[in-house]
Amino acid sequence: MNVEITDLYVYPIKSCAGLSLQSSPISSRGLKWDREWVIVNSSGQMVTQRTLPRLALVAPTVSETHLHLVAPGMAPFMLSLDAAVSPTIAVTVWSAQTLGYDEGDAVAAWLSTYLSVDGESYRLLRTHPQAKRRIGERWLEAWQKQSQYESELLNQTAFAFADGFPFLICNRASLDELNAEIQKQGDAPIAMERFRPNIVLSGLDAYEEDYLLTLQGGGNAFAKLKDCTRCLLPNVEPLTAEVGHQPWNALSDTRQFEAGVLFGVNAGLSDVSPEGVIRVGQRLDVAFNF
Repeated sequence: MNVEITDLYVYPIKSCAGLSLQSSPISSRGLKWDREWVIVNSSGQMVTQRTLPRLALVAPTVSETHLHLVAPGMAPFMLSLDAAVSPTIAVTVWSAQTLGYDEGDAVAAWLSTYLSVDGESYRLLRTHPQAKRRIGERWLEAWQKQSQYESELLNQTAFAFADGFPFLICNRASLDELNAEIQKQGDAPIAMERFRPNIVLSGLDAYEEDYLLTLQGGGNAFAKLKDCTRCLLPNVEPLTAEVGHQPWNALSDTRQFEAGVLFGVNAGLSDVSPEGVIRVGQRLDVAFNF
C-alpha cells in the first residue's frame, strides 16, 4: 500500500486561519506552533468559529521572532515571541483544564476591534510553560492494548490548545467520497481545509482511516487513538467566513455513528525521529485494527 503525506497544516491560534506547509518540526505535542495560542472572551471562555465565524479570516504567521496577524480592514500586527511570561491563567478546552498566559493589552485591543460586534472584548493567551495537558488515559490504554506496545512518549505527551489530541489526520479519498455525496445533494464540493487537519494522506481507500492502528515513516510513528467526532464548524467557508449547510448535511446522511458524526482520526506520536521533522511526500507504512 502506497500511503503518502500530501498536505501539512498548522493553526497557530486556535480556530483562526491555518498555514499550509511543505515540512514542519514535529514532537509529541504536535506540529510546531499548532494551537499555541487561544482567544478568550471577557468571561475567560475560549472562543471558536462555532460562535465567531470571523475568526476564520484572522490569519496568523510565525517568524523567528514574532507572531504576525492580519485580518480584513485591520493594520497588520506583530507580537514578540519573547514577551515576558505573565502569571498563569486557567483555561478550559471543552472539558480539559490547562494553563495559559496573557499576551497583553495591545493584541487584545487589536482582536477586540476586529471581532467585536456587541461590545465584547477579547484577549489572546499563549500556552504556559507550566501547562501539562495530557491525552486521555482511556484512549492511551485502548491503543496500547490493541497494539501490544506501551509508548513512554505517548504517556508523557503534553500538548497545547487543540481540542483533545496533538494531531488530526484526514484522508483525501474520504473527502472525494464525501464531495460526491455533497454534489449528489446539489451543492458545490468543499476543500479539505474545512476540516482543519494537521496531516492529509493519499493512498488509503475512502474511510479506511477508521481502521488504522499505526502509521510509520521517516522515523516517526503515529498511534491512531480515536475517530474524530464532528460539529458544525466545517460549515464555515475559510476564505469568506460564510456559514452554509455543507458538509454537515452530507456527513449526517453518510457518517452518523453511535459516537457521533465522524470524519478523520485523532492521533498521538508514539515514536519520533531524531531529526524531528515531517514532510509532504513522505511515505508511510500502515497497520490496521480490523
